[in-house]
Amino acid sequence: MSGKGLLKTADVSLSDIIGNGKTYDVPPYQRDYSWKKDQWEDLWNDILAIVKTKDVHYMGSIVLQYMGNKKYNVIDGQQRFSTLTLIVLATINQLNSLIEQGIDIDNNRERVLLLQRKFIGDKDIGSLTYSSKLKLNENNDSFFQSNLLLFRPPINLKILKDSDKLIWQAYNYFVARLSEYFKEEKDGKVITNFLDKEIAERLIFIQIVVQDELSAYTVFETLNSRGVGLTVTDLLKNFLFSIGSKVDLPHIKNKWKAIIETIGLDKFPTFLRHYWISKNKLIRQEYLFRGIRDSIKTSPDVIELLEALENNALLYNALSNYADSFWGGHRKIKRRIKELTLFKEKQAYPLLISAYNNLSEETFSKILKLVSVITFRYTVISKLHTNLKEDIYNKAAIAISEGKAKSVSEIANILKPLYPSDKDFKNNFSTKSISTKRGKKLVRYILFSIENHLSKSDNDFEENPGTIEHILPENGNENYLTNFPQVVHESVVYRLGNYTLLEDDKNRACEILPFNEKKEIFKSSQYEMTKNIKNPNWSPNSIDKRQEKMADWATSIWRISQYDAK
Repeated sequence: MSGKGLLKTADVSLSDIIGNGKTYDVPPYQRDYSWKKDQWEDLWNDILAIVKTKDVHYMGSIVLQYMGNKKYNVIDGQQRFSTLTLIVLATINQLNSLIEQGIDIDNNRERVLLLQRKFIGDKDIGSLTYSSKLKLNENNDSFFQSNLLLFRPPINLKILKDSDKLIWQAYNYFVARLSEYFKEEKDGKVITNFLDKEIAERLIFIQIVVQDELSAYTVFETLNSRGVGLTVTDLLKNFLFSIGSKVDLPHIKNKWKAIIETIGLDKFPTFLRHYWISKNKLIRQEYLFRGIRDSIKTSPDVIELLEALENNALLYNALSNYADSFWGGHRKIKRRIKELTLFKEKQAYPLLISAYNNLSEETFSKILKLVSVITFRYTVISKLHTNLKEDIYNKAAIAISEGKAKSVSEIANILKPLYPSDKDFKNNFSTKSISTKRGKKLVRYILFSIENHLSKSDNDFEENPGTIEHILPENGNENYLTNFPQVVHESVVYRLGNYTLLEDDKNRACEILPFNEKKEIFKSSQYEMTKNIKNPNWSPNSIDKRQEKMADWATSIWRISQYDAK
């Protein structure tokens, strides 16, 4: 790899990186420490492997920005760098344990001092002040410097930031591994060589040194195209920071931090894409960074994008949480958000972002109903292809953003390809099976929606104490063997037509009863759908007929009036 701003690329060991008086800063905008037990275990197993085989182990690339005077910013690789420093500290702790036991005190103290100087830091010859070789980002460095480097346990674990807790847990993980590994070892030389000769010399990195953040961004993009696994978050962050002016950069960093704190690193890439395609043409996740890069050219462009993301972050979180305070007392909106969460519907988020930002609250509420009904018909019941949904929702979102679709009817017209006909919906509903083992909440939603339709009530499917009654018992029953031998039982027991609602005490009373005796209990139920069960017996044909009737009700319930024949 070569180019302007790229100083050099080389294979280096951990000793090579840390030696010769070099120091490393994790820039303030870099993510907090985030490695967890899976990553700690993988690294520990790699270390055990190199000790056993005496082979080298490649740790991937690290990207460093040269700042002059042997100082570097860690642009990529800080999680590995930080974790290896914790292993160094855990090894020094092992030597300190020997000292506390009175074992070879003078030599082990000398070993501790030399390891600290080589891997952790030393006093500056001129100022005589202690300076660590590695400084973490602004969120983690205080705890790292004042606790970890001084082997000082935190006073109260509960008040630590999550990332600081992870650092402390990582350190203790490696303390435990080393204590187990060296439980019979009393020779400090062996422990020291484990770190200095095995880990430090056999862990090899591809070190890429760049001159500025723009060069770092270019390296990031190249590495990403080669499958190194950098995320769109990493790419975007470094790109935005690289083109932000020096005057704007503090503001840009604050905006970025606020967005990440609101959304979270894990959700950010999806949030970014959903926001982007609420205003721009559909783009796949792997091409998102390139699309944004081609559109953002100047520092004001960066600020505009980040302000928009910050303004939409709370909305985005609320789209998956009906109880979010964002919705205030808007009962209809909360109801639809609850439904979309139940349906696991996220492809509509770009449309909903666009609708919320450009239309009235009343219209937004109606768009939510459109999306909920469409999702139930198209996805939940009919299980149709999801690619079309994303394409249609994107077209509707752009039309709203550009002011070309302002009314519910105009938006409904764009969404019409996602609305299965009554005939198709009825056919799909009348044969639908949903297991209560995996989809109990969804079954409750469907049953209570039908019950509310029949009784003209407004029961909440989560709050109402009613239970799901399997008319044909879920676990089989000798009273039903004649009509439902085992092979038939398995195929129909989770059909929607075999479900009804029943009070909890009545449900328990029905548990082992034959159908004719259950019917007598059904008659006394408060639920209209259950009182309507008057079949002379219960058979596969009874389930078919009842589910066909339920499909008729469902077609009336999950309906969009704009699509009614005119």
